[in-house]
Amino acid sequence: MINAAVLTLMTLSAPAIASPDAVTPEVATANVWLEQLDAQNWNENWKGTGKLFQSNLTQEQWTKTAQAVREPLGSVISRHILGVTKTTTLPGAPDGEYGVLTYSAAFTNKASAVETVVLSRDGEQWKIVGYFIR
Repeated sequence: MINAAVLTLMTLSAPAIASPDAVTPEVATANVWLEQLDAQNWNENWKGTGKLFQSNLTQEQWTKTAQAVREPLGSVISRHILGVTKTTTLPGAPDGEYGVLTYSAAFTNKASAVETVVLSRDGEQWKIVGYFIR
């Protein structure tokens, strides 16, 4: 299951920092994916994930996990991108092209949260391979 391992791998990589204001393909992909998550569209949300994510969580496991984590937070009030980090290596993952996006978010039942979305390039597309909220 992708969890603390991805958080560790994000901090150990040597990234390049991109402007958080740029709406790059990975930012656009993450934003659409987060909107599905906000709408509790768990099945479509899982389908937007990459092989690395899906090899660690079945669709049913993702649905249970996402419901347990997101439903108690309530509706999204606001979300702003804080940063975009690009890297080619993540510990425990094959070398590739990755984007690590952090967002500041507020929910009806949690005034302040930080969401992290990790994406991997899969051909011409970006796919979600990790999601964390604290």
